[in-house]
Parts: sequence; structure tokens; C-alpha cells
Amino acid sequence: MRYCHAALLLLAVVACGGEGPKVALRYHPPTGAAYHYALEQRTQVNIASGPLAAMGKQQLFMRMPFTQTVKGSASGGGTEVEVVFESMTMEIPGVSPDLIARELAKMNGLRSTVVYDDRAQIVRNDFAPAPGLRPDMVKQMKTSIKALTFAFPDHPVGRGDSWTVTTELPLSQVPGANAAEAGPAWTTLTVREIRIAGSDTSVVLDLKTTFPSGPIHLTFGGQQGTLKLEGELVGHQQFSISRGAILDGTVKGTTKMNISAAIFGSKAMSVLADTESSIFLLP
Repeated sequence: MRYCHAALLLLAVVACGGEGPKVALRYHPPTGAAYHYALEQRTQVNIASGPLAAMGKQQLFMRMPFTQTVKGSASGGGTEVEVVFESMTMEIPGVSPDLIARELAKMNGLRSTVVYDDRAQIVRNDFAPAPGLRPDMVKQMKTSIKALTFAFPDHPVGRGDSWTVTTELPLSQVPGANAAEAGPAWTTLTVREIRIAGSDTSVVLDLKTTFPSGPIHLTFGGQQGTLKLEGELVGHQQFSISRGAILDGTVKGTTKMNISAAIFGSKAMSVLADTESSIFLLP
């Protein structure tokens, strides 16, 4: 059976501690496995102050189905996975559905080869050329892949154990954003539960992401500005160790963006974004 090797690896790393079993979280999916996913994101944007405050609340929606196929060991180490993006859908206020459909059609069948190390960290992420697809869209897709996984700790963990990783700020759609001074966001992962069902073991992780307090520098229309982020994102993710796959996950929260620039005069623009993102493994 294709899961036997992973199950034996799991048995080799389980240890019993004072707080129950501990497991070493490692990324070793079985070669040939194919996982079909749907990623959805719902966002409500409210421009609370500034020159665009009259726009009121805007609702955005995105659904991105994709398939991950495990190719096996990569040259140089790690595990090679092929990601194929399928028929994406998106709803943006004020933008023609036909225009959105034409742009998204360019991404149908888009392929990426991703190499992960055994702690689920991305070593390489290469997209195949796609005619008519803008470089900024490719960058956004790379960011989407990176946001799906969090690096595992280098030691076994049990219920209640936590570790913290840096995560890229969600600024791929903000033109001219430079977060070098502000630094990255920080995500703390805490083991909520270890579930053992037959030969499969999965781990439920609680997630909490906080943003840096420092300013993010902006350049737009030849003007300079700064952006400050407030708020946090919280949620969970369930990962199957034996299958080497995310089973489901949800992250949501409110982010406040305060933008100051000469073009806005003395009053900064304040934007509130309520976001809920979910991923689930399809049958």
C-alpha cells in the first residue's frame, strides 16, 4: 500500500511525553499521489476615511481550484510537486465579468513545479511560461502557493506546543509597496490536537498572524507615501502526516490599513478589510 512507508516513518518518530504523544511534522507525501483542492477567499473592503470614502463597502470573491501531484524526489533533495491551476472565478465590483473571465482564462492550465524540503519549506517554485500572462499575475500565483504551507519545527511537538515563522505580507496587489523596513508578518502555530485514525495521523494547528508595526513605503503615480497595518488573522489548518497533504483550513480577520501621502492632504486614508480564506481537499 502506498501509505505504508509514511506510516512506518510516523511510528518511528512518535514519542510519549508528559502532555501526550509528540510527533515530528515532516513532509513526505507518497509519490504519485494527486490531491484536488479548492481555495476560496471572501473580502469586504470598507474605505472609512480619505478621498475615496464615498465608495462605501465593496465585496470581492475568488475561487481557485487546483491539483497537486507528487512527482517524487527532486534532484538536489526535497520532494517535487506539480501544481496545476484550473478554472478560476472572481467577482470584483465595477469590473465587467466578461473582462475578468478573459483574464482568468489565461491562467487555466497554468503549471508550476514546486520543490519542498522535509519541513514543508519551499526550495524552488518555477512556473511554466504562459502566453499573455502578466509577470505581476505570476508573482501573485507564487505568493498564493507560498501562503498555503507553513514551515514545520525542527523538533517533535505535542498538544499545546507552539512555534513561530515569518510570513510574507499580503501586499502582492499593492503597487509600489516596499516592506523592507517594516519586515515580515509573524505567524504562530499551536498544536490543538493530534488525531490518529488507523494508519493515518493528522495534526490540527491553530494559526495566528500579526503584522509589523513599522511603516511600509509606497510609490504610486510618482508620489511617495506610507502604509501602516493593524489587526491580526486567526484560524486553523489540518495536515495529514501520512498523506503529506492539507485536509482543510480557514483563516479570517480584520486588517486596518492607514495610508498617508501628500496626494491625500492632511487626512490619511483608512481602509478596513475583513477577509476569510478557506482551503479544502476535494473528494
